[in-house]
Amino acid sequence: SAPKLVEDLVPRVVPLAVLVRVLQGLLSERIPIRNMRAIMETLAEHAPKTQDPALLLPLVRVALGRQIVQEIAGVCAELPVITFEPDLERLLQGSLTASSAGAGLEPGLAERLQQRVGDAAQRQEGAGAAPVLLVPPPLRAAMAKFLRPALPALHVLA
Repeated sequence: SAPKLVEDLVPRVVPLAVLVRVLQGLLSERIPIRNMRAIMETLAEHAPKTQDPALLLPLVRVALGRQIVQEIAGVCAELPVITFEPDLERLLQGSLTASSAGAGLEPGLAERLQQRVGDAAQRQEGAGAAPVLLVPPPLRAAMAKFLRPALPALHVLA
């Protein structure tokens, strides 16, 4: 889909390597790449500012937000989600900032967090819903990376 758009943008505006890395990132998070028009339009808009796939991927996720939610929720009108307490969100955001300076999440807290999210995800699956964790945008990528190995069915949304 959108072959003309791809032809117009690659490699002049969006290098092929950047496009491939963004598509790989989407697929690694089980996000279908059928809507190439939205993907390419988002890349065309933001690629002049940055060529970093790690920065472009969240922007493409936002553009595909409706599609992502529809893939998870199906025909259901509501999407039940798991959320963190505000204090825990602040602690996690602080630990992300600290981890870039060398510190990280305390191991006991990390283990409890993984266990509790896993328990909540099991309850959602038991109720017939897809397990979805809703976090603030700055936490999404880190939480997905942290939780995915133990909870591969969990969807982490911002």
